[in-house]
Amino acid sequence: MPSFNRTPTTFVKASHSAWCSSLPLNSGAAQAPPPHICARINAQIVSNPALARPLFDFAEHVRSRVYVIRKFVFRDFESSILLDEGVERMLPEIFQPPCATPHHTFEIGDAGNKGQGMFAVRDLPAGTLILVEHPVIVAPYLVGLNVPLSDIYASLFDRLPYEIRVKLSQLYAGTHRSLEDTVHLNALGIQLEVPDVPRPELTTHRAVFLNTSRCNHSCGPNARWEWDTSTFSLYLSAVRPIMKGDEITIHYTSCTSPRQERQSTLQNQFDFICQCSYCNLPSEDAVRQSDNIRVALGQFWTILPLFEEWCIDPNLPDDMLIELHLEALRMIKQEGLQVLDGERHVDAIAMCYGALADTKMFRAWIERVREAKGNSDPARALVFATWLSNPTSFPAWGWKKTFCGRNEYPAHLGMRRRYTLQDML
Repeated sequence: MPSFNRTPTTFVKASHSAWCSSLPLNSGAAQAPPPHICARINAQIVSNPALARPLFDFAEHVRSRVYVIRKFVFRDFESSILLDEGVERMLPEIFQPPCATPHHTFEIGDAGNKGQGMFAVRDLPAGTLILVEHPVIVAPYLVGLNVPLSDIYASLFDRLPYEIRVKLSQLYAGTHRSLEDTVHLNALGIQLEVPDVPRPELTTHRAVFLNTSRCNHSCGPNARWEWDTSTFSLYLSAVRPIMKGDEITIHYTSCTSPRQERQSTLQNQFDFICQCSYCNLPSEDAVRQSDNIRVALGQFWTILPLFEEWCIDPNLPDDMLIELHLEALRMIKQEGLQVLDGERHVDAIAMCYGALADTKMFRAWIERVREAKGNSDPARALVFATWLSNPTSFPAWGWKKTFCGRNEYPAHLGMRRRYTLQDML
């Protein structure tokens, strides 16, 4: 998440509990949906690993929901929000101000057969913060009300200020799509905290943004977005250099799935067939190679030996982890998957050279770590500077040489699993 430049200004959350009293927001007394609808929705939710609800029961979900509609008023923006009342209570009473929105980074323009898109108006180095914005509409991923979704979204839309309604309507102007379609096709899945109660709301919620919802999909996106509940804001950043005039893209589905799975998901959920350069490959052999690389990257961290196991196991070669992480970085570059956080591999390589007590290579890779992370955290920057000037001060210095063959872990750091560079700070 980009660092926040806090200001004394606070953004107050405005509550209007009777704001939309024409909608029946308590579903507890409502008739349960027909069994065939419950079965279909149950299958959709259970089969989606991102939702993490393997025992989901839609009928019980509906009976457990009480919703509230709120208008969140920020300094220069208003949002229309439909939430489960338990989720709404979990939100901060006062949102922190987000960092300042960057200027002159993008424009919305014609993206050909993809409709509108977002384009860079200047060169954007990797890590550049492109925009910060609040959502215009937020609603549960699955609304458990006996009210047509079109009515619900229309109620949220109608309460927005006129100028925001005009901009939002441009997302579907000139198409055959309804407001309901527009929300489902343009919303991003943000995560909100839910209370620890029986049959809780899904953590995933649909959020529509005036600008980020214009970003088109790529299976090798050049930007990533991150959600921060404390500011009720989305942050969009470049994950690799973006040249002036290039389209700014994000991903709508898992980039580590094979092409056929990605295409099927995009067509079923977003009504288009991806034609990005990472899908439009010249041969079936190229597709198979790309699929194999993406699946391997998706499984990388689950099958990788633990750093501490590598340190103590004499059967694991000194360069094993380093070569694996270097290969991962090569595959990330080939497939345009910098969104997978290549910095984590750079961190790991630096740790390995520290454990090998290789002063030259440790300094080289710690310098790369410091450049990637910047100087936003003065305390962390000081630690990196100390390690560069005195590598032996690195907590894991020489572990591979010291503990190899002992079958024991470094006692001073306990039995923590999967050490990361953050553990050493």
